[in-house]
Amino acid sequence: MDYFRETDNAKMLRSWRRIRTFALIVLVGINLRTALLGVPPILPLLSHDLHLSYTETGLLTSLPTLVMGIAALPVGILIGRVRGGGRAMVAFGLVLLTLGAALRAIWPAVVPLYCFTALLSLGSACSQTAIPTLARQWFAKQIGLATALYTDGLVIGETLGAALTIPLMLSWLGRDAWASSFVFWSIPIAITLLLWLWLAPPTYTAEQVAETIPSTPATSARKPAQINPWTLGLLLGGAQLIYFGTNAWVAPYNQAIHASSFTWLALGTLNAAQLPASLAVTLFADKLVGRQTPFVICGVLCLIALAGWIWTPVFLEPLWAALVGGTSIFIYTLGLALPALLAKQEEVAQWTGRMLTVGYLFAFLGPFIGGWLWDITHIPAIAFLPLALAAGVVLMLGLLLPRRGLAVPQSL
Repeated sequence: MDYFRETDNAKMLRSWRRIRTFALIVLVGINLRTALLGVPPILPLLSHDLHLSYTETGLLTSLPTLVMGIAALPVGILIGRVRGGGRAMVAFGLVLLTLGAALRAIWPAVVPLYCFTALLSLGSACSQTAIPTLARQWFAKQIGLATALYTDGLVIGETLGAALTIPLMLSWLGRDAWASSFVFWSIPIAITLLLWLWLAPPTYTAEQVAETIPSTPATSARKPAQINPWTLGLLLGGAQLIYFGTNAWVAPYNQAIHASSFTWLALGTLNAAQLPASLAVTLFADKLVGRQTPFVICGVLCLIALAGWIWTPVFLEPLWAALVGGTSIFIYTLGLALPALLAKQEEVAQWTGRMLTVGYLFAFLGPFIGGWLWDITHIPAIAFLPLALAAGVVLMLGLLLPRRGLAVPQSL
């Protein structure tokens, strides 16, 4: 009888640790986005006070994507070499995020603004590159669920940063206190850092993992020759290009076709659709992750939505926006889980770094190509061509994915 009582207590403790760790991952995801997405709502005030040109304003909004793309690859390599691995890298990233977010308010000038934005973007790159490695170590049987919960956090953080910054300024910080909003969003990041250092489970080296998890076909890499982190980067980048590219071109496109009155509804639906879609992925993550069908279906739906945006009446834009927002977050969430499924334990961080580098640079270049095509052809709809090509890439790479293998034994 004592044996079973002890076993039940051990199970309860283990369940509590798992729930606590899941909550930490969500909290990290939230705080990787609030400081970044709190900037677009205050851009008019910031640009006016610092006398930024449109080019300088555009650089400020695209700088995080560029920095995260450049930094992801070296961060992925470092994770396997630094003491503490992914756990330490998440903590280091949160330190950089806290400093970058807060220091922007201390020196509200153009050059410091760029420098500290780059600093917090580097912090975001450090933390987000480490999460898939931790998902593999801590939740080897529930990689899909862990990744989906992390993505839920990202979406919630994007929503909070975009939706609450202006109301906070108007009701609490001050009508023109855009610098104070930087300090405000740095506070929950610092709290998350302390909670992470206190509660996050330990990580292990590749040799320690090999000792506890026997080498079986289920734990070896399950990738055919055509699947590698670079092609996975195109898959993830396709989702990001579709999402960010649509956000970038909705307003200019509607203005060009004299339908600006529909812009706010289309953009609101595009971003609002991400949260229920992300929650849906969470509910079925362990059944969907690693399978070909969701990528193929989402690629087809994206192509349909983009075609509908161009060739159907403008009042249907919210429908197509909901499809784009929902499918892009599906692709991103399931794609982010692939390194932990396809790579060996010691390769997960490097795979993630390479994938994020390709993905962010792909997403960074897409809108520029669309604008260039618009400039030389004077056809507004052609700006969506890179987005359609990205959807085609997702569709094709989805078909190339290997069949899902068996899950490895759970390690937390």
